[in-house]
Amino acid sequence: MDLVASCKDKLAYFRIKELKDVLNQLGLSKQGKKQDLVDRILATLSDERASGLFPKRNSVGKEDVAKLVDDIYSATTLWYLLTSYLKQLLPMHIDLSTSARKMQVSGATGATGATDLASKSQVVSDTSNVKLKEEIEDTYHMKIRCVCTSSLQTETMIQCEDRRCHTWQHIRCVVIPEKPMEGGDPPIPPTTFYCEVCRLVRADPFWVTMGHPLYPAKLAITSVPADGTNPVQSIEKTFQITRADRDLLAKQEYDLQAWCMLLNDKVQFRMQWPQYADLQVNVESQPTGVPVRAINRPGSQLLGANGRDDGPIITPCTRDGINKVTLTGCDARVFCLGVRLVKRRTVQQVLSMIPKVSDGEKFEDALARVRRCVGGGTATENADSDSDLEVVADCIPVNLRCPMSGSRMKIAGRFKPCIHMGCFDLDVFVEMNQRSRKASNYNPYLN
Repeated sequence: MDLVASCKDKLAYFRIKELKDVLNQLGLSKQGKKQDLVDRILATLSDERASGLFPKRNSVGKEDVAKLVDDIYSATTLWYLLTSYLKQLLPMHIDLSTSARKMQVSGATGATGATDLASKSQVVSDTSNVKLKEEIEDTYHMKIRCVCTSSLQTETMIQCEDRRCHTWQHIRCVVIPEKPMEGGDPPIPPTTFYCEVCRLVRADPFWVTMGHPLYPAKLAITSVPADGTNPVQSIEKTFQITRADRDLLAKQEYDLQAWCMLLNDKVQFRMQWPQYADLQVNVESQPTGVPVRAINRPGSQLLGANGRDDGPIITPCTRDGINKVTLTGCDARVFCLGVRLVKRRTVQQVLSMIPKVSDGEKFEDALARVRRCVGGGTATENADSDSDLEVVADCIPVNLRCPMSGSRMKIAGRFKPCIHMGCFDLDVFVEMNQRSRKASNYNPYLN
């Protein structure tokens, strides 16, 4: 009974946002008025919880619910304290939200430390229509968007490297060790980290992301076969198509694309779907909705290091307003699913993105590379060697025909990391990748 009373006191100071965060993590409905949300949470602490409130696979203990409420309560208390502190330091720069309110704390059980801190804080002003959350983000440039769909900073975080993004995510959600025993707690962060959205931008140069009706969300394991085969993963999400989106989709170069990504993929910048992927969009509204083919490879076949999956176009399956997308797969790896609004690039637009000769390899670097390929040069580490054996290459033939088309190269190109002398025809390379949708890199340097 003390557990229920303690949680009830804390929930009294929650806004609808915090209440929905609790219900979201418990897997319960977030519909209804504020008191309905409070009653729904308190019901999980009663002895009648086993009557069917939770699905069997989402069974949660009373202590887990109480700890979740306490964690969010503490985080919310500190949030208001931080806001008051910033208001004192930056009175001319921080204009607090009308939605901000005084959080009165009255000695809740199990939160003595948080109560003492809150009692020392000042009243939050109600003088502006700017959202408090946006003020904190603008002050600290901290934007949280994670594949677990929670926006709470409840654990160790990691930031995206892209200077235009700098999104923060929970490190346990997005840094997945290849072998569980090698991960550590928390997992060891990589040297460079890009969020799924920034990885997607680099995955295919022929698509420009215009918006995200559905940001990436992680698939959840729904069943584990007793025979030891791969577990079944699934996700069911809704996304909204606005009138503005529909106006864009009426144009030929715009489309809606469903995409999937392996979180710990060694090839970072590509899409990849789970084995036996089953993608469905609005299937409950037949004949408008139809199953969508997600992959062109056999369902049992793993994607190799040089392979790439594409993102299917789902525009014909969608409608104005709320849409539903469902993905199921049999795979032990961790995937995320998203839906984006894209604009198609032409071959010429992609070619214009490639660095020109003046921006490419320096002459000195090119000369050093050619010398390495020839196997000689003006100086080597073994120049003073007394070896009687010395091999000198008089010449190395370079084929001027493109290895892909067999025709004479017009504009010779190669990738930046390549150390060999072989090239390909740039126009042929881009056109072939447009047709195959298997672009592996769109920044080859020109020779």
